[in-house]
Amino acid sequence: MPRLPAAPLHHPRRTLAAAAAGAGLLGLGVAWLGREDTLARLQRAGQLRAGYAVEAPYAVVLPDGSVGGESPRTLRHVAARLGLDRIDWLQLPFEGLIDALRARRVDVVSAGLFVTPARAARVRFADPTLRVRAGLLRRRSAQPPPAAYADLARPGAGRIAALQGSVEQERLATAGLPAAALLAVPDALAARAALHNGAAAAFAISLPAARMLAMGDAGLEALAIAAGPGLADDWVASAFHPDDASLQRAWNTAQAGWVGSAEHLALVQGYGFEAADLATGVTLAQVLGR
Repeated sequence: MPRLPAAPLHHPRRTLAAAAAGAGLLGLGVAWLGREDTLARLQRAGQLRAGYAVEAPYAVVLPDGSVGGESPRTLRHVAARLGLDRIDWLQLPFEGLIDALRARRVDVVSAGLFVTPARAARVRFADPTLRVRAGLLRRRSAQPPPAAYADLARPGAGRIAALQGSVEQERLATAGLPAAALLAVPDALAARAALHNGAAAAFAISLPAARMLAMGDAGLEALAIAAGPGLADDWVASAFHPDDASLQRAWNTAQAGWVGSAEHLALVQGYGFEAADLATGVTLAQVLGR
């Protein structure tokens, strides 16, 4: 958006009260424009600050140091449609993503963030791009796989890892997992290390993430699991500051018709996603039941 003009205030010297009132109204106007014109400001700069947490296949750091994964690739494509060709990436712990967004340290979060009513009260989600089932990563075993989170809460199931602040962490607690049996980790790499060193028996994560982490690791296996009774699929979406309605609307327009397309699938299938995983034609209002 164009930067707000910093026009000098050449008010006639009428009264101090009138000048103060005028300055106050101008200040309110500038603040209002700043909230409403985030998109135009970003487009003028041609730059977008994006927050992410390392969680394959949603966001990964490639060998050359660049950021890859489903969410960053999707973000780059949609951002380019809005004229935002330069992305500045900020790696954060998963539990710090929303706080960084609300503090305006970043303009968007692109990290496989699930849409939930609680999160939707704190951020402004775009329409979803992915549909995700619950999964589990564990050391390869001949033991029968657990069917649901409730099985992980039973005595003797071992310690279960989950990302700090994640939906999985909340659902494990709801399923009855004692706090002492939960290992909260900052990212998926820490969880995988915990599996290998015996600090955790399993890692509760989305099924695509579990599959990605198990690739090329003969000691680990990915399983589908029921998160809980009555819980449907989860939905992944980009998230914006609560005040950035214009940016959210433009983002939705830019990705409308592209989500679920052959081009979208080609962009993300290298990370283990299939056509059935794409949120074709699904809106945020539908996900939240509004």
